[in-house]
Amino acid sequence: MRWQVILQSLPYLLEGVRATLLLSGTVLVTGTVLGLTWGLLRVFPVIALQRFMTGVVEGVRSVPLLLQMFFIFFGLPALGVQTPVFLSAVLAMTLWMGANLAEVIRGAIESIPRGQLEAGVSTGLTYAQAMRSIILPQALRRMLPPFVGLCTILIKDTSIAAIIGVFELTRAAQETIERTFRTFELYFVVLVMYFLICFPLTSLSRSLERRLGGPDHPRATLATMAVSR
Repeated sequence: MRWQVILQSLPYLLEGVRATLLLSGTVLVTGTVLGLTWGLLRVFPVIALQRFMTGVVEGVRSVPLLLQMFFIFFGLPALGVQTPVFLSAVLAMTLWMGANLAEVIRGAIESIPRGQLEAGVSTGLTYAQAMRSIILPQALRRMLPPFVGLCTILIKDTSIAAIIGVFELTRAAQETIERTFRTFELYFVVLVMYFLICFPLTSLSRSLERRLGGPDHPRATLATMAVSR
């Protein structure tokens, strides 16, 4: 173990950490907005809309994230649509995050007995008011553990973006190895860095599951399983 190589490379690797967090944070915001929209549309009481959104969500979830990234970065230019590497990664990961979060939201909402929604509507509330006041506050508790789990997977999957040239932690390590030829030391440091970023989130997800009782409900369990791989 050559500690001198690690110390000299540390500032550049920390730049990679910053880029990884920037990419993760950007996708977290855009993916959450998309997931909320798709998730609510999946349970909207219009059968045609539900079926359409099911097709969209399952279509995205059935295609590997790497292939989606390749299609956006390498495939769209054939149609005259050029996208920078960072934007290509954000678009592909936003679709992935949105589709999986939509499934989490659908599972959490459907885990609430439908009679509660019907009772709210029968008292004069509109569908939107009953969802906002009765269903969503309860469903939110069951969404949190799988949502945090999704965030952990998202951070780890940012390493895929290195394949199309996005600068992030894995890319920073690859470039440093090309200069120093010290694979063991640098990949070991990168492993530790990913662990330090993701382990607190994994622990938080487990803690939320215990405190909120997420996995106790069958539908909530399905929602958690939907994002596990």
